[in-house]
Amino acid sequence: MRLIQLKKFFDLAIALFLALVSAAVVAYALAHFVHYGLGFSRSALCEQALICAALIVGLVTIEMLANTNDGK
Repeated sequence: MRLIQLKKFFDLAIALFLALVSAAVVAYALAHFVHYGLGFSRSALCEQALICAALIVGLVTIEMLANTNDGK
């Protein structure tokens, strides 16, 4: 029983870590596109990129938790 709970915890931790990494990559790619494609300065994009990453992590986490609860 304890091993199953530990496995679920590690699965959740790995999924959240992957969501965080994915959000960071998307935020960086978006900032790169806006800087080089549209000409905005990097300093103007720093805060917006962090907010974007936080929103993506939140949405991915909600989706993952919703899918996890559907299986019960």
